[in-house]
Amino acid sequence: MESLFIYIESIILGIPPLLQLLLGIFGMLGVIKLFMFIVDFVEDRREGKK
Repeated sequence: MESLFIYIESIILGIPPLLQLLLGIFGMLGVIKLFMFIVDFVEDRREGKK
């Protein structure tokens, strides 16, 4: 698991700073969308919708 983090870090540090910024922005948007999907899924399950 540690080697996976080192591998990802080496890839990210190898790209130019502007691409790092864009990667971070799109990555954060993806995390927010995933969180919204999970919350919506849980709410639908509580209401009894399938």
